[in-house]
Amino acid sequence: MAGARDAFVQIGATRDGLDPYLRCARRRGMPAVLVETPAYLRWRRRLNRLPFDLELAVADPDDTGQVGSALRAAQVVPALVLAGFDRYVPTAFRFARAAHVAPWPYTGRRFTPLDKARQRAALRRHAPEALQPGYVQVAPAAAGTDGKEADGLGTYGSDLPAALSFPQVVKPVDGAGGLGVTLVRNSAERALALRDAAAAVNYGGAAFSGLLVEEHVPGTEYSVQGIAWNGRARLLTFCEKVVLPERNGTLQGFRETCHLAAPGPAAPPGLTALAQDCVSATGYAEGPFHVDVIQNDRGLFFIEMGFRLSGFGLEALVTRVSGLDWAEQAFAAHLERKAPGGPPDSGRRRPAAGQLLVTDPRQLARAETLPAQQVQIQASPPVPGPDGFTERELAGLASDRRRHAAVLGRVTVEHDDPAWVRDRLLYCAGEEAGG
Repeated sequence: MAGARDAFVQIGATRDGLDPYLRCARRRGMPAVLVETPAYLRWRRRLNRLPFDLELAVADPDDTGQVGSALRAAQVVPALVLAGFDRYVPTAFRFARAAHVAPWPYTGRRFTPLDKARQRAALRRHAPEALQPGYVQVAPAAAGTDGKEADGLGTYGSDLPAALSFPQVVKPVDGAGGLGVTLVRNSAERALALRDAAAAVNYGGAAFSGLLVEEHVPGTEYSVQGIAWNGRARLLTFCEKVVLPERNGTLQGFRETCHLAAPGPAAPPGLTALAQDCVSATGYAEGPFHVDVIQNDRGLFFIEMGFRLSGFGLEALVTRVSGLDWAEQAFAAHLERKAPGGPPDSGRRRPAAGQLLVTDPRQLARAETLPAQQVQIQASPPVPGPDGFTERELAGLASDRRRHAAVLGRVTVEHDDPAWVRDRLLYCAGEEAGG
């Protein structure tokens, strides 16, 4: 394709095999352009992902200068620029603002997608009554120098707590999908986790910009999936999450395994109010978002917010439960200034649906024992081998190879009875989830 005007440009490929924005562009007859690293473009081709009309290899898609140069060289004039993956959300918004193309300025003329630490600070200023885990921020350099400095935490900000109770969670401020997130039970494990996180890399091989250490909040984990429109949060669905432990060397990590989804209008009022506080606090006026929370007998604790469609196949789960196309809602809002549509008739949705990301062959075996009409099983394509990639490229793909390549497939269950969905999903998940 030699040149393209009024194109849709996606920075970063999705990692879950779904390409909802590509579908939206094709529906409108728009040229679709994907910007990614050369190594990941080859990786996704080996996974037999749907091709874009034009795929541009850029050494560092986080560099808006490189992205702009690649688009100009290919004579691409974008009409809409969005991120396909969490790693490149800030890049997409920066580029759109610099190029004066959608979704700018309707997301907010001064809007900047905040990392996890800055989300916490913004919410504290806007809604000081909102519950959050106690936390401190740590510079990666301080975390990796020696045990004493890592254990001392190198805190920033006089309003942050001086001491945290154990257990604690160590996480990158700009990670995604559970990458680099570790549960620690004492100061020795914390020092080890901080050193490991400081030495680890983000997707694409970049360093993490910072780390958080926060008190572990016990309770039930939820996420909400929604659309912001004119500064108002609209919930499409909310999910109860099942997060299973995952060994990370001698430490315990996490992996989101099950999501049990229900329609957004059925969400508890506190969940809806917190989502609105997050949208208002971050100044995010338009676009898709998700918010992660933990609920216990003290209330709802804010954990983090994403300014994008969720990964891990949740975009399809949202459609199953809400009857609305989450990507289409976002695309139409950004490109055509079309307000999010109302709920469809009940024939296009289910009261409850859930999915399991399969990481163990025994989970697939359990799912296959259920009647075919009760579950849908989708196997992931074989993981590409290292042949044809340099050592440097493999280092840049390390996080993808570790996190996403471990997913063997996806099991989806839907029914009118949420308890029915839960029982079968937890059965497939196995003993680790309490099934």
